[in-house]
Amino acid sequence: MNEDSPPLTGSALILAGGRGTRIGYDKKKLELAGERVLSSLAERLGKLFNEVLISSNNPTGLMDLITLPDSIGEGPMAGIYQGLLRCTSEYLYVVACDMPFINVDYIAYMRELLVREGPDVCIARHENGDLELFNSFYKKSCAAPMGEALSRSIYKIRLAFDTLKVTMIDDGTIQKFDNGEMFFNINYKEDLEQAERRTGGTL
Repeated sequence: MNEDSPPLTGSALILAGGRGTRIGYDKKKLELAGERVLSSLAERLGKLFNEVLISSNNPTGLMDLITLPDSIGEGPMAGIYQGLLRCTSEYLYVVACDMPFINVDYIAYMRELLVREGPDVCIARHENGDLELFNSFYKKSCAAPMGEALSRSIYKIRLAFDTLKVTMIDDGTIQKFDNGEMFFNINYKEDLEQAERRTGGTL
C-alpha cells in the first residue's frame, strides 16, 4: 500500500436502520446509562477509526457524521453495501446501533487477522454455527456480490458469501474477549434492563 492509499481499516459503519418493533421504538433513540447509545458508539468509534458513517434512511440527529440512506434493497446488507461504496478504506468495520459493548482489543485482533490473512470478510462463528454478521469487517470486494444479491431481492448477507474468502473467528477465541459481551444486542426491554445492570451506570 503506498502512502497515498487510504488506511486499510480506517472506516466504521453504524447500522441504524432498524425499526425497533420488538422494543417498541426506533433503536436510534436507545438510551443506556443516561446516554444515547448511537451517540456513544459514534464517539468511541471515532477514537478508533478515521471516519464513522451511519446507515439510516431517516435523520439521526448527529449532524457531524455522514448518514447513508439505502440506494438498493433493504435490511442490513443494503446498509453495508452503501457503506462499502462510500468508505475511504479497504475494509469497513460494521456494528449495529443496538450493540453498546464494543471491545477495543477484539477490534485490534480482527485488524491483525485482516493484515495476516487478507480475507473479504472477518466474522465470528459460534459453536452452533450461528454467524455474528455485525462487529465484523467487510472488504470493498464484497460490494459487487452484495449489489448483485440486492438487485435480485436477496437480503441475507451470508448468501453473498459463496464467492468470498471468509475468515471465521471461533467461539473459544470470542470468549477470551469479555466472554463475547461485544455481541450483546438490545432487542427487548429486558435486554435493555440487562445492559443497564452490566454498565453499572456508565458506558
